[in-house]
Amino acid sequence: MPVIMQAYLQKTFLLIFLFAGYSAIAQVRFSASITPNTIGKNEYAQLKFTVENAGEVQQIDPPRLKDFTIVSGPGQESGMSMVNGNEKKYIALSYIIRPKGTGTFVIPPATAKADGAAYKSNAVSIKVLSASTGNSIQLSTPNNPFAGMDMFDDPAPRTVNRDFILKKGEDPQEKIHRNMFVTLEVDRKTCYVGEPVVATYKLYTRLKSESNMVKNPSFNGFSVIDLQQADNTNYQVEKKDGREYNVYVIRKVQLYPLLPGELELGAAEIENNVRFIKAEFINQRPDIFNEAMADFSDAMIPPEGMELQRVTLQNKPVIISVKPLPETNKPAGFKGAVGNFTIETKVEKNNFSTDDGGKLAIIISGEGNLQMVNAPEITWPAGIEGFDPKITDDLLKGTVPVGGRKIFEFPFAVSKAGNYTIPALAFSFFDPKQGAYRSVESKPLSVTVTPGTGRPAENKEENQLKKEDSFLVSFFRNRLRVVSLVAVLIILGLIFWLRKDVKKEKEVAQLKETSLPADEKPAEEIIDRQQNPFERAAELLQSGDGKLFYQALNEELKKQVCKKLSILPEELNRRTIIAQMDKMGIAYQTAIQLHDLIEEIEFQLYTPVVEHEKKQALYEKANELVQLQNTYRTQA
Repeated sequence: MPVIMQAYLQKTFLLIFLFAGYSAIAQVRFSASITPNTIGKNEYAQLKFTVENAGEVQQIDPPRLKDFTIVSGPGQESGMSMVNGNEKKYIALSYIIRPKGTGTFVIPPATAKADGAAYKSNAVSIKVLSASTGNSIQLSTPNNPFAGMDMFDDPAPRTVNRDFILKKGEDPQEKIHRNMFVTLEVDRKTCYVGEPVVATYKLYTRLKSESNMVKNPSFNGFSVIDLQQADNTNYQVEKKDGREYNVYVIRKVQLYPLLPGELELGAAEIENNVRFIKAEFINQRPDIFNEAMADFSDAMIPPEGMELQRVTLQNKPVIISVKPLPETNKPAGFKGAVGNFTIETKVEKNNFSTDDGGKLAIIISGEGNLQMVNAPEITWPAGIEGFDPKITDDLLKGTVPVGGRKIFEFPFAVSKAGNYTIPALAFSFFDPKQGAYRSVESKPLSVTVTPGTGRPAENKEENQLKKEDSFLVSFFRNRLRVVSLVAVLIILGLIFWLRKDVKKEKEVAQLKETSLPADEKPAEEIIDRQQNPFERAAELLQSGDGKLFYQALNEELKKQVCKKLSILPEELNRRTIIAQMDKMGIAYQTAIQLHDLIEEIEFQLYTPVVEHEKKQALYEKANELVQLQNTYRTQA
């Protein structure tokens, strides 16, 4: 088969496979969130219901909000993101609500119908205080920054924002710094290790500009969870020092400190192209002033009537004082969980034979640093052998702290028949609200194990017949899924066959190469044998497709890190990187730099605007850190 035809078939089959497999990978998820979760009785909150990964959403039915007044809504939004090649899309309904009284209110689950199936969201709670908290959602105003002006009124009595007009003799840079700035707001400046801090980077402006983030803030010493869609361009109107500004949220994150000390939240740099209208032009053309006040643009104003300025702004860094968790009364089994949690244990079956295996599920639920929670130690009874667990995260990362649950499924085997009791499991955590350690305990579980039969051949045949009958029933009930699965398997087989032929051709070529003396081989071939760990990223470095470059660099860097540190991809996080590199004798700062590099590359996959100017620097940094890992591994 010609090589061109092979490549064409491979691409065609791969596209068909990806298309067929997408529906099986993406799972519909329906969730509710409320922001903020603590407000004053005269303040506002945003209630949002989000359906993710649904082909078609037929309806979303919110619960009855008897304790609240709906100020605005429902507002509908939708979006799509691509992360590591996985496409996610969502549809959401949001409401601005105001409480009718004080206390803690639980908003019951909403229901939704998507792709013909019914879904139920989680319940959310909100605490309403009698005093103002300053957390209130600001009511949005129309996108026209000059809306509400009376064009026929006399100029004297009006208090209209005309800062976009540049008078003769005015310093444009000084005017920009007076009317545009970046701030960093945090909900607290002192916390414990593992206690979340919400950091919000905002751009305040009274000018007309195009703004882009050219440098992301660094969060050294923190685990980071984003709280805002990357493509969010909405703004609110806020007053500061008696003046109104259009306020854009640049980035909003919840940060979980990993170590005690004075940790600095870095600065975000925003590049702004600011456009002014010259006052003398308005005086010469009063007829265009009314139009300009509505929404002036480059097309409307000639070059001689405009003044363009570029300025880069950044916020002042903020220091977070992170307190270590107290040593006093620290439980022996404490593993770093911070928040408020419960524990529950279940077994798959209470009665089974020695021929069968059992399964123990440990469910940790609550809110806090769930993403870092580990399972408690299990003391298996004599005669039971436990194995490594499967870990499932069911987290609501839009809540602060992170809520949800983490499930650890431990398979186990029993060698002898009898009655066994799996003892109660204790789980300890630090509650930052109480400033003390707490422990919760599961209930002991009893299982009865009967002697195995050894599964004689005749029983196996009977079981096989039953399985075949069940298979036929399942086939006709789920024939579309079965046919899709068979098609995918056929495609995989064809791809494997084609790749096998290509591999044979390569092996023949390599045998021919090895027959030549090393000094007779072209220099290029010798260099090529020293394989670049970032080969695909290097190929895409000069291409115009920044997303593909960052995707390739992200995949290749993670692959190298997992290989060098001998860790699984699902275990790749800041804590694991630091621990493994510490064992290898690599400096803590190097581990932090590696994790920050991974986060920076992943951010480029989230952001809608690709920063091409950073590609070369990030590529070189990745090579530098991987080479550093190689050096230390050699010395160890």
